[in-house]
Amino acid sequence: MNIYNLIEVIKLTEQRGQELLIDALIIGIEIGRNNLKNIQQVESIVESLKKLKCKIDLSILSPFLRNEIFDNVLNQNEKLEESLQNVQLEFQRQSKLKQQSNICQICNEHVDDLNNQKFNASCKHQFHRICIIHFLNQGLNGEDYFKCPLCGQQTLQQQIEKEIKEQTAFKKSCCPNAFCKTKFLFVGQEIYRCNQCKNRYCLKCQLVNHPINQCKKDRKHTQFEMGDNYKECPKCRSCWVKQQDQQKIMKCVCGHSFCIDCGVKDEYCNCNRVGGGIYQTYRWFKKVLSGQ
Repeated sequence: MNIYNLIEVIKLTEQRGQELLIDALIIGIEIGRNNLKNIQQVESIVESLKKLKCKIDLSILSPFLRNEIFDNVLNQNEKLEESLQNVQLEFQRQSKLKQQSNICQICNEHVDDLNNQKFNASCKHQFHRICIIHFLNQGLNGEDYFKCPLCGQQTLQQQIEKEIKEQTAFKKSCCPNAFCKTKFLFVGQEIYRCNQCKNRYCLKCQLVNHPINQCKKDRKHTQFEMGDNYKECPKCRSCWVKQQDQQKIMKCVCGHSFCIDCGVKDEYCNCNRVGGGIYQTYRWFKKVLSGQ
């Protein structure tokens, strides 16, 4: 196996930093033990690790499960492939039990058939409508179908597709990256990963790229709600600013003012300005006359 091709394949787990190094180390150990003999087997393992990461990010599986699997590979000499297969089999067993008990596959709470709360996918998985909206919304991308977040089947019914595309009952929030214009739907998730700018944000402690359920204790937690718009200050990068009353100019406690749409400093931004350059000229004259 070519080392450079191997690296490119391992990167497809979509991990970053330390977590990516851990994936590479575990796969390297399995290659050294001769449990992975060719690039096709590595690709299969990487795909399984990617699916595991997705389920953990969506809080469908425990964030400690990955560490448990790797610990068994390192210290109990278990094969990584077998461990991942056992996890998948147990997940399928639990999903079947939840289905029989009217339990949402995402939040693990009872699904009431009343008030139109329940959504049955054609693949037989069931969810609260509000739980599945976020995941389906991420998969729109101009396509005419959705993938079930559990099994990947493109079998979800047209009724929910129409509801999501209309977005009549759900308010979107903006990506916290000051220079990103992506919108997402908040339905209680702790971690938000932007498909556009690739940043990963904790919506509780407002930090970038920390593992799930590992917020810093000295950070004040935010009560994020559906429709809230926060932007990270592009200057100090240590504070988030919440939009109030549809304001377009955000002002950080550090004193920096910037546009919520483009992230550019207030005085250089042309967004939502009448006259664009004329407005900037007016502001320049105003500063000169006021002696600023």
